[in-house]
Amino acid sequence: MIPFRHLRAPRKRSRLFAIAAPALALMMLLSACGAGNASTPGAGSNTGAVSIGHAGTLIPGTFKWGEDSTGGMPYIVPKDANNPNAAYYGYEVDIANEMAKLMGVTQQPTQITWSNWPQGLASQQFDFFMNGLEITSDNITAGATFSIPYYVYTQSIVVLKSNTTINSFADLAGKKVETGTGYEAQNVMDAYNAAHPNAKITEVLTDNPTPFSDLQSGRVDAEFLDTPIAEWYGGNDPSGLYKVVGGPLDPGYYGIAFDPKNPNTPTLLAEVNKAIEVMYNNGTLQKIYQDGGANNAGPDGKVVFEKYGMWNDSQACIGNFLPDKPTNVSGCPALPTQ
Repeated sequence: MIPFRHLRAPRKRSRLFAIAAPALALMMLLSACGAGNASTPGAGSNTGAVSIGHAGTLIPGTFKWGEDSTGGMPYIVPKDANNPNAAYYGYEVDIANEMAKLMGVTQQPTQITWSNWPQGLASQQFDFFMNGLEITSDNITAGATFSIPYYVYTQSIVVLKSNTTINSFADLAGKKVETGTGYEAQNVMDAYNAAHPNAKITEVLTDNPTPFSDLQSGRVDAEFLDTPIAEWYGGNDPSGLYKVVGGPLDPGYYGIAFDPKNPNTPTLLAEVNKAIEVMYNNGTLQKIYQDGGANNAGPDGKVVFEKYGMWNDSQACIGNFLPDKPTNVSGCPALPTQ
C-alpha cells in the first residue's frame, strides 16, 4: 500500500466549531439539505461542452499546478504497477484533467515539498497550488489567495470492523485515538479535551504513521483524520478490516492557492473559479468523488478497483460560493477573509 498521507506543515484552522459538540455543524447542514444528493444538480462529466479559456496561465496552453506526490492517496501519487497508464493518479489529478478540458489546455503537476508551497507560488514555479490545502486565515497570511472551495473536507473515525463500542465522536472519550501530528483532527481533539477535562480522549500522535498498523495491533482504539484519508485507507480498503463510523464531522474547505502578487492571478483565478462552478453544477465533481478511484492490491494480491469514497452531503456547501448562482445552503462554515 502507498504510505499514509502526512502533511508536512501543521494544519491549524483559524476557527474551530463548538468544541462541546463537533458534529453540530454537520447536523445543521444535513437537516438543511436533506438526505441524498438532491442539492447537487446534474450527474456525470460534461466538461467538454463549456469553454472557459486560459488567459491567465504563465505558459500559454498549459497550467502548472504545485503538489507533493509523496503525500499519498487519495490526493496525488506517482504511477505504480497497479496504475501504469498515467504519470500520476489520485482525485486531484482527476480534477486537474477535467479543468484542463474546460480551459482548453494541458495540465502539468509540478512537484514541491508540501510545506514550501508559499515559496513555490511566490517564485512562480507554477500557476497555483492544489494539494489538500485548507482555506484558513493562517494560509492566507502565509501567502495564498484562494479559489472557491473544490472540496468540503471533514473528519472521520475509523475502527476495526469488529469494534462495537465506538459509534460516534462522544464514544472516543477515554479511548486511545491516533492521528498525525498537526492534523486538523488533533486540533479538534485538543479542543474537546479542553472542554471535557474529566472525560478526555487519549491522543496518540505520530509524525510518520503507517496505514492503521496501531489500530490493527490494538495499540489504539480508533483513528481520527481527514475523511478522504479515512475512506481510502479504512472504509474502502480492500482488506475489509476497518469501518468508518459516526459520520463526517467538523467541515472545512480545500481550496486552490494563488499568489496574490502575481499579476496573472485575477484572470486565472476567475477562470479556475468558473471551472469549479461548471464541474459542480454538471455533476463532474460528484462523479469524481463518488465513483472515481484507482487500483489497489487486495489481501490476496489481486488488483481491485478502490473508490475514493469522498462524496457526502457536506459537498452541498460548495454551492454557496459559486461565482454566478450561489445556492445559499444554511449550516455551512464561513470562509475566512484574512
